Amino acid sequence: METTNLNNTARSNEQSVLCAAYLIHSRPFSETSLIVELFTESHGRVAAVANGAKRKNNINKSLLQPFRPLLVSWRGHGDLKTLIRIDSPTLAFPLAKQYLYSGLYLNELIMRLLAKEACHPVIYSAYHATLLSLSKIDDIELTLRQFELSLLSELGHGFSLLCDVDGQSIEPNWRYDLLTEQGFISRVDGKYIGQSLINIANTNFCDTITRNHAKLLTRQALTPLLGNKPLQSRRLFSRSKSLRN
Repeated sequence: METTNLNNTARSNEQSVLCAAYLIHSRPFSETSLIVELFTESHGRVAAVANGAKRKNNINKSLLQPFRPLLVSWRGHGDLKTLIRIDSPTLAFPLAKQYLYSGLYLNELIMRLLAKEACHPVIYSAYHATLLSLSKIDDIELTLRQFELSLLSELGHGFSLLCDVDGQSIEPNWRYDLLTEQGFISRVDGKYIGQSLINIANTNFCDTITRNHAKLLTRQALTPLLGNKPLQSRRLFSRSKSLRN
């Protein structure tokens, strides 16, 4: 029994291998520390205490910011780790205005849809690529829809955009509805035009109808996963848009 306790203590003091990560969320833990939510490449979403991170001259204070590529290691095997090392190979992606709100939207999706310590390397790569696109002021609609579709697919909630539930090819001039967890079914009064679904599959967002249908589609697919609690990032974006208008 004593040996088991000693082994558990030894394991709890082991330091993890340095891995790539992004800060997704943070909140105060004490007068000087933070609890941070990290999205890591090798361990998924990890919660950890960043001791002293609120102190004025603490170097980690400047490193622990959203959209900044990090290299981190921690200690502990419970739900809440202790950060041991934080490095950053580069500055944060420079997101502003609607691109900033889009980045916050990505973070909120990660926080709410990914289970703790469930490894999702494909989603991590998509997240990194999306931040890069946003920092280059690329097409927001296309960038966000691609991330949402990748996220849905990796979480097991994806669907074919080229075939219906019966395996028949999507017809450009027909209309379709999305059956959650199943796929598309042809209906005379369906929400989606077949050509729009084909365009989305081919990442062709050249027309307004396709853009509107892509947004409606991903929102419909994400709603059952997100539940009734509204996304704060959407509220911020809407408020900002109202002020601009």
